[in-house]
Amino acid sequence: MKDGNYKNVSAIILSGGLSTRMGQDKCELVYNGKTFLQHQIDKVRNIGIEDIVLSGYRGTSVNEKIIKDEMMLGPLSGIYLGLNAIENDRAYVTSVDTIFVHEDVIKKMIDESFATDENILVITHHSKTEPLIAIYKKAIVEKIKDKLDKKDLKVLNLLSEVGCKYVEIDDDDEFMNINYKDEYDRLTESL
Repeated sequence: MKDGNYKNVSAIILSGGLSTRMGQDKCELVYNGKTFLQHQIDKVRNIGIEDIVLSGYRGTSVNEKIIKDEMMLGPLSGIYLGLNAIENDRAYVTSVDTIFVHEDVIKKMIDESFATDENILVITHHSKTEPLIAIYKKAIVEKIKDKLDKKDLKVLNLLSEVGCKYVEIDDDDEFMNINYKDEYDRLTESL
C-alpha cells in the first residue's frame, strides 16, 4: 500500500481458545515484559492498523473491540464473528500465540492481498499452511456461516472452497505458536 498506510485493513486477533493444552489463558502469558495479547495489538498498531477486533477474548485489560464467541466452534467461528465486526473489507487474522510474526511479513501479506482477487491470502513455510496467519476478505462471511451451520469447522476446508493465494515465507521460527506449558517455559528461559 502507498506510504505504508494500512488503515484500510482491520485486524482480528483470535483470543478465545480454551488453552486446555497450556492450562492457562494464552492471552495473558507474558513474554519480554508484555502479554501475548499486547504483543499482537502493538504489532498491528505499529504498522498503522486502527480497527482491531479481539475475537473471543474473555479478559478486560485492553481497550480494543471485544467480540464474545458464544458459538465456541473453534477458530472458524472466531474468524466469522471477527469479520462481521470489522470496519474494513479485509482483515489480517492471527492467533494470539503467534507473537513472532514480523511486521514486515504482515505488511507483505496485506500488500499481496490488495494485488490479488483471491478471498484469502495465507502464509506457507516449507509446505506448511498457516490459515490462522492470513488476510481474509469480509466478502466470504456467508460462506463461513454455511460451513459453521454444517459443522464443517476445518479452516483448511474453507481455503480450498473460496479462492486462496499462498505466500511462501522461509523462516519457520516466525510462525511458532506456543501450545504447551513446557514450550512457554523454554521460551521464557531463553530470555
